[in-house]
Amino acid sequence: MSSSSFWRDFPVKKTLVLDNLEQVKSVCDTMILDYHKLLSTNDFSYRILLPRKEDNNNLARKIGYTLQSEFTSQLRQRKIKTKMREIRYIHDTKHFGWIIINSEYTKNA
Repeated sequence: MSSSSFWRDFPVKKTLVLDNLEQVKSVCDTMILDYHKLLSTNDFSYRILLPRKEDNNNLARKIGYTLQSEFTSQLRQRKIKTKMREIRYIHDTKHFGWIIINSEYTKNA
């Protein structure tokens, strides 16, 4: 199941495109609110699209790392235990895809 087309079509609650580091804080805040709302139903699922360039993908790495750090840090501060699963794949010629889901979500999808 590591095919890009499978993950590209995988059903998620929200898809967000992040083009720069300045968006990370607001996206993380939104994800935390949604995670808290969907905690009881195990329905949390996000697709994050990061910029993909032919010559240099440092921006995508930096955005992804920053978002992951901020998200896990905020969850820890709120003492929320998670069972998250992450899938990273090539979404299309302009984006890397990153799916973040509650590990129980795949049983419901």
